[in-house]
Amino acid sequence: MNKTLRNPFTYIAFIIPTLVLYALFFVYPVIVSFVYGFFQWDGITQKVFIGLDNFTRLWNDHVFLKSLANNFYFMAFSLVVNIPLVFLISILISKVGRMRDFYKSAVFVPVVISTATVAILFGVLYNYDSGLINQFIRLVAPDSWAREWLSDPKLAMLSILIANAWQNIGFFIVLCLAAILNIPKEIVEASKIDGVNGWNETWLITLPLIRPVLFVMLLLTVSGTMKVLDIVQIMTNGGPFQSTEVMSTYMLKVGFRSMELGYGSAIGVTMFILILVLTGILQKLTKHEEVQY
Repeated sequence: MNKTLRNPFTYIAFIIPTLVLYALFFVYPVIVSFVYGFFQWDGITQKVFIGLDNFTRLWNDHVFLKSLANNFYFMAFSLVVNIPLVFLISILISKVGRMRDFYKSAVFVPVVISTATVAILFGVLYNYDSGLINQFIRLVAPDSWAREWLSDPKLAMLSILIANAWQNIGFFIVLCLAAILNIPKEIVEASKIDGVNGWNETWLITLPLIRPVLFVMLLLTVSGTMKVLDIVQIMTNGGPFQSTEVMSTYMLKVGFRSMELGYGSAIGVTMFILILVLTGILQKLTKHEEVQY
């Protein structure tokens, strides 16, 4: 048995199937998308090489530029609203002595619900006639205050962002809470002896010590919001009037509805490069962020 475990080919035998699947379902599609981006192709007729025309066309396509802006809007909302909210809730739960496990489980429940279910649930809540939100508004305010949450170009994106936040912040809360509870008690007790209490403890002790975890949350948020698809696809499909269009939904429409697979591939490649650049910048900025207790 020990001789088998010392044999490097044993480990290679276990690694090869994973590498094959990774190459088949990730590496190969990425390479093919890069190649197709240089062609005009409808998926049926002969491909025509057009060089960089698909990529230059992107920056003259107002719908793509709108979708790109919406992705950055998605990212900005998640960074400015979701992350501080996650930190605040994590701090509050960490201060709770009783029923802490219950609160941890409660905030994590939306994470395990499928995105399709969340999208349909919030679609029902946002319904103009029978939705719970408008029903409550009509109960406490004039009927004119009720809104078409998913049909109003000014409100549709915000409505999706709220639904997305409700589903996803639970994961980050558990991540952040684990980091907070992992802070050695000796450090906290020493800070209290020095007179650091309450919110001063949060800003001067807790926040600096969980900074690496916060940067992981930033990394996941940036990469996730730049490739968001399912919740937008189900709730609004990019409407109304492209007000909620994101790069992923636009890529699907171009590639599989308009049958412009070359142009759709160029959009996918652009998404890949943007995510790679943004995450690379974040990693470059945070590679020295290590905390030693």
